[in-house]
Amino acid sequence: MAGIGKLVRGVVRCDARAMRKLMVSAVLAFGFVLSVGAAPAQAATLRNVYYYNWDCNRVGNLGITEGWWTSYQCVPEHGFWFLYA
Repeated sequence: MAGIGKLVRGVVRCDARAMRKLMVSAVLAFGFVLSVGAAPAQAATLRNVYYYNWDCNRVGNLGITEGWWTSYQCVPEHGFWFLYA
């Protein structure tokens, strides 16, 4: 019976280490996802979200023509186009 107790304690310790590694990995992955989804480096503002690239560029060019902003960027994410200007 003492052998089974040692085995069980060994498994519990191993599982605790595995859980700790899993939690650290999850926290790091979550941080990475947040950093990937951050706004572009020039600190542009999200102006709108579009289904199509052509529509995003149309409004981006309209904004330049109308003087709303001086530059823009259409960024694809999750099947949508995000207009940053």
